[in-house]
Amino acid sequence: MDLASLVDLYRYPVDDPGRRRPLVAAAATELRERSVAVLPGFVRPAALAQMAQDCDALLPLAHRSESDASPYLSAPDPTLPPAHPRARHQQSQVSTVAYDQVPATAPVRALYESDVLLEFLAGVLGVARLYRYADPFGALNLSTMHAGDALAWHFDQTDFVTSLAVAAPSAGGAFEVASAVRTSGDERYDAVAAVLDGDRSAVTRVEFAPGSLMLFAGRHSLHRVTTVEGARPRHVALLAYDTRPGTDSTDELKLARYGRLPGGTAA
Repeated sequence: MDLASLVDLYRYPVDDPGRRRPLVAAAATELRERSVAVLPGFVRPAALAQMAQDCDALLPLAHRSESDASPYLSAPDPTLPPAHPRARHQQSQVSTVAYDQVPATAPVRALYESDVLLEFLAGVLGVARLYRYADPFGALNLSTMHAGDALAWHFDQTDFVTSLAVAAPSAGGAFEVASAVRTSGDERYDAVAAVLDGDRSAVTRVEFAPGSLMLFAGRHSLHRVTTVEGARPRHVALLAYDTRPGTDSTDELKLARYGRLPGGTAA
């Protein structure tokens, strides 16, 4: 499947090094200033419709996971006061289809495996080269949230995440961000606790528009997905890249997110 059938190359000329230069600069600035860069209408409507159909068709294969974790994606620390961010219990729910379950002919897989997209994202991130994840499950995954599901406030354990909004839910499922709440040298627990306690002065809501490609720097920015409502699920494709070759996830993460390990070992 060629890139022109997937991406609106007139609006986003990612295949043309000269014409994409202003696009790269604008996205890089947005990412630096807001911790998130959104490219609305990146995927063509026909390709997007097929991606949504594929997500629905693959749902029976999805692994359902429910977690109780702190905002740092670790077990809450019982030795700390209950109000401390690292002691907080927060519930999240999501159903995930792994990379090896996505058909080789699927448009979302063709997009992820595009070298042109890889080069474009490297330019936005300001790195010489990006690599696709070596994780056979998590390199590309389809994340679905049903009515009642939510992703609690948390920080990512990676420097950046690339996602594609595939299908919006009936209601809810909003992506909310408190940008740069902490830094590499200061955890700023008071500021984190304020967000967890409902202070919205630092919170912005990013529009969930199917077809939008989003780059997000979540290591220092607290973020969540609000509770999904209604009959229609929320579908998102997560495209995993790293600045180092051979990046893989831990067996613990594979079991939690996909319910199995390479070779067929199940949780």
